[in-house]
Amino acid sequence: MEELILACPTLRRELLAIYAGKEIPLRFLPGRLHRDPQELRAYLQETLQTLKGIRRVYLCPSGCGGGTAGLQAGEAELVIPRTRDCLDILLSGEKLSALKRDIRGAFMTASWAAYTKNSEIDYDRVIARMGKEAGRDYLRRLYRPIRDFYLIDTGCYDLRPVETYVAPLAELVEASVTVVPGPCGILHTMAAGRIDEDFLILSPGETVPKDGFLPNV
Repeated sequence: MEELILACPTLRRELLAIYAGKEIPLRFLPGRLHRDPQELRAYLQETLQTLKGIRRVYLCPSGCGGGTAGLQAGEAELVIPRTRDCLDILLSGEKLSALKRDIRGAFMTASWAAYTKNSEIDYDRVIARMGKEAGRDYLRRLYRPIRDFYLIDTGCYDLRPVETYVAPLAELVEASVTVVPGPCGILHTMAAGRIDEDFLILSPGETVPKDGFLPNV
């Protein structure tokens, strides 16, 4: 086994589709790591230090919450997309320099919806825990800055259940719901083996800089 992809479960559908028929192994990280960048860093560091027989590791949490900053590559070359997080990866086209993203918007896919359903801010869970009025007031405050929900259409899932899931929140904060394309350009570039300036490449033993490896996107 020469190459390995370490990725968040929010990229599962897209990676499985893009790498269908390819031999490169995919390893998905525990979903809980999204909540704590320090725990993410510790988990990744331990994983990188214990891998054996791997030539190259693709690290697809990328810049997620700063959780990859300061990581040291183990015995394998480390390749990291120059993206802020999984959303950038999904929204990326052929080049990251062309990536546009509303940083005040809320983005959703089937995988993100599944993750949110199991979280403490799920609409139904909040209403069940706090009651309808108190729960809606809490969510209204939580989502106050959001005026747009974006459903990322990667072609790997049915949009309708996700639209249904987002609808109560959008109604609550009077936000629009818009479908945007998710070309997953970074993943296609990886699958084609074309590692270019949109990736940070570290030799064994080198350290991920704490800042400066992300593009101005």
